[in-house]
Amino acid sequence: MTIVPGDANSGRPETATPRTAAERDAFGAAVHYTRSRDRGSPPERSYAEALPVARREILFRFVRGIMRGSPAGLCDPQFVSASSPSVPDEPTPLSDLDGPRLLAAVGPLADDCQRLALLPFPAAGSVVVAQVANVHGYDRARLCGSVRRWNCGEDDAATVRHPVDLVPLVECAGAFADARQAERVRGELAESVANLALARLAERIHAEAVDAEGLTAETVDAEEIDAAAAPRPGAAGRSILDAVADGIPAADPVAAFERITTDGHPFHYGGKIRRGMTAADGLAYAPEFTDRIDLRFVAVDRAYARETRAADAERFSSRILAAFGGLRDALGNQLPSGRDPGEYAVVPVHPWQFARTIPDRYAEQRRDGRVVPISEFSHPATPGLNLRTVVPYDTERIDGGPPPHVKLAIAVQTTNVERTLSPHAVTNGPQVTDLLSDVAGAESFETLGFLDELSATCYFAPGGPHLDGDQFDDARHLSGLLRANPYDHPLVGDGAHPVVASSLVADSLATGRPLVCDLLDEYASATETTDPADAALSFVADYASVVVPEQVFLLSKYGIALESHLQNSLVAFDGPRPVATLVRDFGGIRVHRGRIADRGRSIDPYPESDLDADGETDLYRKLYYALFQNHLAELVAVIATELDVDEGACWARIRAACEHGFDAARSDPAVADERVRRDERALFADPAVHKALTAMRLRGKRHEYVTSEVSNPLAGAKPRFE
Repeated sequence: MTIVPGDANSGRPETATPRTAAERDAFGAAVHYTRSRDRGSPPERSYAEALPVARREILFRFVRGIMRGSPAGLCDPQFVSASSPSVPDEPTPLSDLDGPRLLAAVGPLADDCQRLALLPFPAAGSVVVAQVANVHGYDRARLCGSVRRWNCGEDDAATVRHPVDLVPLVECAGAFADARQAERVRGELAESVANLALARLAERIHAEAVDAEGLTAETVDAEEIDAAAAPRPGAAGRSILDAVADGIPAADPVAAFERITTDGHPFHYGGKIRRGMTAADGLAYAPEFTDRIDLRFVAVDRAYARETRAADAERFSSRILAAFGGLRDALGNQLPSGRDPGEYAVVPVHPWQFARTIPDRYAEQRRDGRVVPISEFSHPATPGLNLRTVVPYDTERIDGGPPPHVKLAIAVQTTNVERTLSPHAVTNGPQVTDLLSDVAGAESFETLGFLDELSATCYFAPGGPHLDGDQFDDARHLSGLLRANPYDHPLVGDGAHPVVASSLVADSLATGRPLVCDLLDEYASATETTDPADAALSFVADYASVVVPEQVFLLSKYGIALESHLQNSLVAFDGPRPVATLVRDFGGIRVHRGRIADRGRSIDPYPESDLDADGETDLYRKLYYALFQNHLAELVAVIATELDVDEGACWARIRAACEHGFDAARSDPAVADERVRRDERALFADPAVHKALTAMRLRGKRHEYVTSEVSNPLAGAKPRFE
């Protein structure tokens, strides 16, 4: 691997040549993409500059995952002061180091380095040293500078330049399930680096689009911010959210916000993998690169289809045929002779799946007419963050509302799992929609909404239920689901923007700072708050008030735990003010049957569904991890870092929102006070339970949790019930 340092005189960043097979495979795609869009440096240079940045980010995620997840077989990290380290004597590699020798070995430290994290690997006689600028809520370390590896008996430490270089150390420690899993993780790290480097190339293109809207760091002055921060109806200016919504090509603004989120999962080392897709496939189908894919369709004999729908929702096929003009005629033209269109269900299919999976997996079904690909028809759509949810362009409007979003099956692994759509999701989604609609109607939620899963269909061989094997796989690879459009929700008022929460921590295309920082500038102006820290704390309180209380109430009173992480949460903004939150994707929620039975409700999920909560602890692991550790902790860390805000004060405001939700549940005489107390104890307990994604991956686990303990920023003062 060749690393070329940046030129201090020219200001050019360092470059690197491709090292792994994944980086080499992505090279041609990167050059093609950059050449077709770039106006500046040679396209090869752009990719060479992106590689070191991507390697460093994925390396940081891998190191953080090891530090926070306490994987079996690895030693716990030791933290020492960066200015005067006192090195522990144990385990053995650390006994050969003292403070002066450590500082001499790791070399110059970054200006913002406060502590050093020492990760001992006794079997290899090595210590990995990471520089830590700060440790945020739930022990999320913000790394800086370089990661170094020191070997016993040596005076110097070598810089770790690629995350794959840590795999031999982890393997030597026996932390992997087996050699095959070690090789899999090595491949995932390499692929994440290559895909993240490619994604960095897209950021410049998006920034140019927003620049064309006239909101950049160079053009936005205080007067423009004042105007942009005003409520959108009748506003004299434009906000940063308007600029993204209008400047990034997409089928609707929700998809535009998803397109600027290029980093993938915020702390999963494999947050950018698309296992099964090539780099060229990524350019064709990933949202950071394209706003249009060609949605395809397949007809399935109704005798071999499972069709589900929520109460009062249209049949899946009826809605699809009504929404896509020309599809009905194409269906009639391609059916076997003598077959009536009414005998078939229609399933939207991802174009990658249509070309790569449907022909072979359903070859026999195609021959006898059970499955009929509709090759004569396609329709443009914008892909979402997870590839498989798409937003169609220009569909026929039904009942005057915006068209629904479409969730598809795709045989591509992102993070830990392949993103197909199981018969569990097809069966459970509309049922959960009915349950949540009933609850929302009874409680008159003011800030919490749900994106209904209206109807669904999958190929389903007679008999069943199919829980594994070929029949289960046939069902999950040919399936589709319709989800309500966020703009159709009553909590999203005229002029408001529902923004996926992950885009708030992504870099703003106008300023290069996280998007939430641009929003905070506008929020300060709109609320006439002159102190940035005061504005940030007020924003956090407003944000928590629309995200937290009713979700906590829903868990405590009804036993329903939403999976409201950054990607599943859409926060509605009226100008820069958060006014509501919408939660999507019901496949990952948990429902406690006993608690909903107490409220006179029930549900009949597909057999062996994860939807069924395995006790109260299962509820806590779902909501408390997704909402507080994955969602709010990431947002608070960004705000505290970028604006030098007291992080503890942020968590105090979030805790107040939690207590408001618990108080609301406690006020119902039908809800046992002791139950609410258990829920509070679990949320405020110190330490908190952490879903250790990296530890799960090292052991090859996909659905079974591996947990660790982390400090809880919500603990604060002693809970009042003790």
